[in-house]
Amino acid sequence: MVTKEGIRLKSRRYYVATTARIRKKELNNTDFTIISNNCWGGLIYQSYALPYQSPTAGLFFMADDYIKFLRDLKGYINSPLTFISCDESKWKEEMKKHNFWGTYPVGKIKDIEIFFLHYQSKEEAAEKWMRRCERINWDRMLIKFNDQNGCTEEHLKEFASLKYPNKVCFTCKKYPYITNITYIDSSKKHNVIKASYEPFGRSRHIDITKLLNNLQGSSWYSD
Repeated sequence: MVTKEGIRLKSRRYYVATTARIRKKELNNTDFTIISNNCWGGLIYQSYALPYQSPTAGLFFMADDYIKFLRDLKGYINSPLTFISCDESKWKEEMKKHNFWGTYPVGKIKDIEIFFLHYQSKEEAAEKWMRRCERINWDRMLIKFNDQNGCTEEHLKEFASLKYPNKVCFTCKKYPYITNITYIDSSKKHNVIKASYEPFGRSRHIDITKLLNNLQGSSWYSD
């Protein structure tokens, strides 16, 4: 079934691919890691014609698990990734509402689950997760969140309180009393931001290129 969101995503992929090398010239440093709750990180690397330098490309987390992940990022990154069946997922009732549920691998690290949406097999997901974990630049890192996948106002407040120097969060509702939030005026019919509305490059909502060029060092986070 063709949807407006599907058409928007397809058009964006074409535009990103044809303009990436031009956009790349505007970066003053191409060695950075984006930790993201959904596929946005992968989009940003694509938008600058860069290899993925983060394990969180092409996948998504439920909001509650993502906040747990961020609270102990190195602990989860350094813990073994295993896989479970869809029926074993603690989120299965919620996930049944999503398109393509049951067609992609479901990973688990300790008490959190990771949904490898754009992976064909557990083997591919595991190999790329481990390979990209090794590429993480702990000193130049952007932490991204949005209002998808069960996100509540409390999750947004928790994200704002996390002690990372470089954070950004996209929502389709205004939260003027919560820091690090960028309001995206997408369709009023949406309760959460749709993937096709999340910004890249120099958008009218936020200049992602400028954000990446001004990342603060995160060496305080290193062991």
